[in-house]
Amino acid sequence: MRGGPASATLLAGVLLAAGCSSSGGSGGGSTPASSPAAPATTPATAVCHDVDALRTSLGQLGSLSYGPNALSKLKTDLTKVKDSLVTLRGTAGTAWRTQIDALSSALSKLQKTLGSLGSQPSATAAAKAVSTDLAAVTTAGANLLRTASIRCPEASSSPSA
Repeated sequence: MRGGPASATLLAGVLLAAGCSSSGGSGGGSTPASSPAAPATTPATAVCHDVDALRTSLGQLGSLSYGPNALSKLKTDLTKVKDSLVTLRGTAGTAWRTQIDALSSALSKLQKTLGSLGSQPSATAAAKAVSTDLAAVTTAGANLLRTASIRCPEASSSPSA
């Protein structure tokens, strides 16, 4: 996922299409089916699995599409990233604490912004606020994944899928 002017423009269009409201609606997301039982994992493979899950969820968060359910999808994807981060925090222990805390903080700020879109003075201001917070999530996520890639080489520093 990459931030920047193109992301901000796309996000502005998404928020305008969503009407910048926090009205309910189905997330439209589906949970992938579980994979067949895998062999027992060691703590090292478990943490790398959780890093990969976080990378995947960050990639989904960055896959915005234009449409009436875009805001709902963004909120659902945000929840998935937060859940993945909680799981990683549990398996990583004290490893990467600084980067995990930074991503957690950025996610909380984005969640707060999404919850208060109606208080923004305009759709443009709402889009800018979300874009800024989403860029902070992108940066914090990339920093965590870059640090984790030392221990888990398959974990790239980019959350894009």
